This record gives sequence, C-alpha cells and structure tokens, in this order.
Amino acid sequence: MRDPRPVEQVIEEHGVAAAIGLKHVASLLFTYRCTLSCKHCCFYCSPRRPPVRTTLSDAVEWLGQLHQTDRVIHIAGGEAMMYWDELLAICREAGRRNVAPHFIETNATFATSDALTRDRLVRLRDAGVRGLLISADPYHQRLCPPERRHRCRRIAVEVFGETNVAAAALDLGDLAELRAVGRDDARLGDWTRRHPPLLSGRAGDELTCYFETRSPEDLLDPMWHGGAGVRHCRQELDPETMWEIHVDPHGNLQTCCLIVVGDIRRRSLPEAMRSGFREWSPIVDTAYETGPLGLLRLAEERGYVRSDGYAQKCGLCWEVRKFLRPHFPEALGPPEVYEPDPSD
Repeated sequence: MRDPRPVEQVIEEHGVAAAIGLKHVASLLFTYRCTLSCKHCCFYCSPRRPPVRTTLSDAVEWLGQLHQTDRVIHIAGGEAMMYWDELLAICREAGRRNVAPHFIETNATFATSDALTRDRLVRLRDAGVRGLLISADPYHQRLCPPERRHRCRRIAVEVFGETNVAAAALDLGDLAELRAVGRDDARLGDWTRRHPPLLSGRAGDELTCYFETRSPEDLLDPMWHGGAGVRHCRQELDPETMWEIHVDPHGNLQTCCLIVVGDIRRRSLPEAMRSGFREWSPIVDTAYETGPLGLLRLAEERGYVRSDGYAQKCGLCWEVRKFLRPHFPEALGPPEVYEPDPSD
C-alpha cells in the first residue's frame, strides 16, 4: 500500500531513494534507444534503435500529467542521457512550470570525466531535478566501465545528497566483480536464478535458458511485483496498487509488465487513473482477472500451441503476448518492445 502522505512531503522527509518504495513511481520513457544492449532488458533497447524520443512539448505536458498521480516522477529510457541537450531543455522547461521530474534514471555510461559528470548533474539540479537512480548489476557492468558508475554515484551524492541517490554504495572492486559475473556464463546463470528478472524482451530471449521450465499450471512463483501463488495480475493493472505507470515517446500508457493500457493523446493520464484501464482491451481484462493462464487460453483459441514448459509466469505471459500481438495491437506494442534488433 502506498504511503498516504503527499509525495513532496515524503521526498522532503525521507529523500527520493526511500520515496520510490513508499509512493511508487510514474515515468516518462524518453527514448527506447540506449548506449547498452543489456541481456536483462525487458524491452529491446540498444544503440541501434531508431533515435525516436519524446518531443519537448509532449514531455512537459506529460510530466505535468504524471505529477497528478502523486507518485515519484522520473525520466527513464533506454538511456535519456544520450540526448543531453534535449533532456536538459525538458527539465528546465518543466522546472519553470513546477513539474520537473524528481529524478533521472541512468546507466552512468555518460560519466566519462569528473568535470562532465558534475556539470551535468548540477545543471539538472538547478533545473529542479531532486536526485538520480543509477543502475548497477552484472548485466549493466558487463558493458559499462566500473569507473563510470563509481564516478557517477560519488558525484551524484555530492550534488543531490545521499538520500536522493538511488544507487548502492559499491566500490571499484565491487563493480569489477559484477563485471566479471556478467562476463562469465556460469556465474551469470547463478546470479540470474538468485535475482530473477522480468523475462520479457531481450531478457526473455537470452536469460530464459538459465531456468528450469514447468507447466503453466505449476507456475506459482511471484510475478513481477505480485505475491506467490497469485494467478491474476490485478496488482499490476489497478491504478491504486500498480508499481509503475509510464508513458513512452509514442504516447502509450504502459504498466511495468509492458501491457499498453491507454493512449495519453486520446485520454489524459489523470482520467485513466481515475476510471481504470479495463475497458481498453480484452488483453487488459483477461490479465486483470485470470493472469497469464487466461492469456494462454486466449492465445490457444487463436491457434497458439503451448510449449512443454515455461520458466516464469511473466515469461509465459511474454511468450503468449508475442503470439497475440497481431490480434490486439492496441495493447501489445510498440515495435521497440516486441521486435528484436536485427543484430541481437
């Protein structure tokens, strides 16, 4: 259950990092393009994706709507720092309108020097941004030099303060170890089993092999943010309980599990959050009521042949949604989520 206090009060009293867990999040997915092609990416982000990003006018308008959710607001990707000038312009204009994001999410690949890192973070802070979330795990560190992530966190703490930086305090040795794990298939498999990711997108393609498969009816493991033994996906699709709602560059409103639940150009986010998402598509209704098993039945009615087993409830959902996408394009898209980069 989300903290009932206003989000600004929670951030002021506890900091951005703690507020994320207390208030949950709403985000502007600025671009699907990224400096990295991580194995655990639940999209198919990579440097080779088209340079599509949210326009300045759309970004500022949508940030204003995101703020009405009383959640912690951030800009994510992909890697938003790839388009630094545009990102800063968005944050400055949003700050002038009092709707700046609370934090920016980054993989730290931009942090090539102390001077550049400090300059960018100070400019974001002066535009109204309160903090930073910095990724660190074997998947990111396999590709991102350890010193960049270490530098980014160190300077972020100086600029924003410790409580406003959502990033573990890892030293260069810790980061080098994560890099070694990410580059060793056996160790990465062990890590992945102990820290199961959402098996969709590139993760579904590249990490499913590390798990034992089971019949759909035997998949009682916890879903992305739901409890063990739960068959339905109400927690992910109810505006009150969902962990995250985000809007992508195309105007799609999406859940954390990457089901499109609306179009922000056709119905505003505040209106959608008030009335709920269930009228949008049979995909949403089915997932809400009966979860992945319901979606499996929906696919089998249209000719899908189930596999002998699946590694995860969310992985089952992902495999079935790929099949169902031509039948329900309003809820299953865009291409950046469902279509691998040809070089993957």
